[in-house]
Parts: sequence; structure tokens; C-alpha cells
Amino acid sequence: MTNQTTIYAKKIDIFLKKYFKKEKQSLLLKPMIYSTLGGGKKIRSSIIMNTGKLFNLRESKLINICAAVECIHSYSLIHDDLPCMDNDKIRRGKPSTHIKFGESSAVLAGNSLLTLAFEMIADKNYYIDNKSKVEIIKQLALCSGHTGIAGGQELDLFFEKKKKSFKQIINMQRKKTGKLFNFCCLSVGIVAKKDKVDQKKLSLLGEEIGLLFQLADDFIDIKGSLKLSGKSLRKDKKKGKSTLISLKGYEKSYKFAINLKKNILRKLLKYVKKANELINTVEFILERKF
Repeated sequence: MTNQTTIYAKKIDIFLKKYFKKEKQSLLLKPMIYSTLGGGKKIRSSIIMNTGKLFNLRESKLINICAAVECIHSYSLIHDDLPCMDNDKIRRGKPSTHIKFGESSAVLAGNSLLTLAFEMIADKNYYIDNKSKVEIIKQLALCSGHTGIAGGQELDLFFEKKKKSFKQIINMQRKKTGKLFNFCCLSVGIVAKKDKVDQKKLSLLGEEIGLLFQLADDFIDIKGSLKLSGKSLRKDKKKGKSTLISLKGYEKSYKFAINLKKNILRKLLKYVKKANELINTVEFILERKF
């Protein structure tokens, strides 16, 4: 990871720890904390903070959004790992949440993280105007539900062992992974009071970054190592997952990813030095080994 990404990851972990301490005690807090604070790159949070640099936004204006996104991401991983979905026993180098705490607790902890994310945005101590809060909550809901992450995961499962077109695969991956990255950049535009045209551009930029992230994940599944990635590998082919690699092969898929990265970086050139951190994060996404 880049040094700045590591710094952001630590800051978000500190914020999450404090937030969990303020929550009323319940049996679900342990699996919730286990899944959110047990490692992870916090790339989505870095994208939010990096995008904030483009508009000179203070970190305090964005940290609640970062924490909310990490809760949404963790909820999606908990559910993805369940036996009824991808049936993964390892996540971030340790037992998946359902292995550690049981399936029912994992489902409920995931549900609780999903709702906690909206609580974090609505928090009275999060000092942005209420109109922006309402819009951010709306957009987070759209990116998390059946038109976003959940819908993408359903398509991912539905496409198993089926021949799907390039357009269908890309659409599925844009929903499964891209939509939350879409929100990461869009939410910053909302806080920065950008107009609808600029917000649309930011959302598309985020979605492309998310697609690049998913493609990198697919490459890691083929050529990565369990020690570095901390999760089960070589499983896409076994499960008959519809990926760009299964359709076009590794080399053509990697060329597509390189061109996608170049397109993203071209869009960032207009921000000059303000985009340096975001550019570094985009470069890291495709080069990463975990």
C-alpha cells in the first residue's frame, strides 16, 4: 500500500473503534468489530480522502463517510463468505466471520453493519448540512441495495457456470464492486457542493476505479498467493464464475485493465498536483498483490 493509504487506514480504524465503544452493548458487537477492524486495506476510504484533496476538503468532513463505507464493505464481505453464497472460510488471513461466530450471528452482524453505516452519516456530531446528509444517505442506499452491491452479488451467483457476454460481465462487476466506489467519489462531490454535472463525472470516475479494483481482484485469484492475499484463491474457475478472464483470457483482460487505468488517469490530469494521492492509489490498485 502507499504510505498515505496506510495512514488513512489507521485513522479510520481509530474512528471505528471509538464509534463502537459508544454503541450500546449487544452480542453482535464482537462479530461486527471482528469483521471491520480485522485488517483490510481501507482502499475505499483512501479514495474518499484522496478525492477530498481535489476540493480542499478537511478530513473531518469526510471521516464519517469513510467509516460508513467500511461498514458497508464489511457487511458485503460477511454475506459473500456465507455457505449459501461463495462459501469462503478465510478472509484477511483469518477465519471468516461465519466460521468464527456461526452463520446466524454473521448474517445479523452484517445486517447491523449495514444499518450502522446510515447511523454514522445521520450522526448529530457529523457536522455537515442536513440537505447534504439526506442526499448522501440516499446515494449510499442506492449503491448498497438491489441496484448496487446486493444486485451485483446476485448476478455474480446467477452467472456461475453460464456463458455471459462482455457487456453482462462488466455490468455485473460495476454493480458488485463499482457502485460503492461510485459512492466514494460522488459523496465527496456532494460535501464539496459540486453541481449535478460534476457529481455525475465523479460518480463515473469512482465506478471505473471500482471496476479496476475488481479486475485486479480477478488477476490476484489467478496468480496471487494465499499468504499475501489472506483469502482463498483459484476459486473463480472452480465455481465457474463469469469474469473477463474466463471470457477473454488473462492477457487480453490485463490489457483492458491497463487501458481502463490510463483512461482514469487522463481524467485526473486536470486537477494537476491535487490529484497526486489519488493517482498513486489508482496505480496501487492494479499493481497490488493482495
